[in-house]
Amino acid sequence: MDSLAPAPPVHRRPWLTRGMVRVALAVAVVLTIIAAAALWGVYRASQQVPEFYAQALAAPRETQAAAGQELERQALSLNSQVRRPGRWEARFTQDQINGWLAVDLPEKFPGSLPGGVSEPRVAVSPDQVQLAVKWQQGSTSAVLSAAGEIRLTQQPNEVAIRILSVRAGALPVPLARFLDEIANRASSSGLPLEWTEVEGDPVALIKLPLEREEFRGKQLLVEELRLEEGAIVVAGHTDDGGLRTTQPSASETRQR
Repeated sequence: MDSLAPAPPVHRRPWLTRGMVRVALAVAVVLTIIAAAALWGVYRASQQVPEFYAQALAAPRETQAAAGQELERQALSLNSQVRRPGRWEARFTQDQINGWLAVDLPEKFPGSLPGGVSEPRVAVSPDQVQLAVKWQQGSTSAVLSAAGEIRLTQQPNEVAIRILSVRAGALPVPLARFLDEIANRASSSGLPLEWTEVEGDPVALIKLPLEREEFRGKQLLVEELRLEEGAIVVAGHTDDGGLRTTQPSASETRQR
């Protein structure tokens, strides 16, 4: 019986193997470059700073301190007005607010901001209010900004804040998972907050804390909350009697 003949040797083609390796390496390099570019793009986007925020941070400290003092004078004047029966009104500019946030907030209320959050600033236009802060956790940092609409609701002394966007730099931040934490923080600060929704946007409903001991025997009603270019105007009425349950019309407000 004849023995089995040995199988012929398999001749690999070195050029084919090397070619496949080169292709694989080329693909890996391209994917690495794409990933690096994407990560760099994400990082760059997260580091973008809103123009209004950069301008607010650049304001001289002396100017900020003076503006903050003016806001406190306005607030004291408003506090005196609302104690007397009749109509009252106050106008707070974004420069006054930002001056107070820059100088008075860290000096008079240290530790009032959440951990990792600093340097809050605002911008006000007739359509919306913008807020930006510096945020840092470990070695990660970004400027967080939010834009929203503010208006009074039909409920007495209730404000609705519709959140239009939240961003880290230029990157959108999903807000849904933070809603409960925001409500809890607001409640612990004495601002009861409930969430609702309008056309997919979250809306915070905040009851203004006007039923305080210092106002005993008086009824305060905020009748107008108006946004102007660079300013917020708040107006209302103080009664010794009962609280009106509906907001006046714009024409009624102007006639007073």
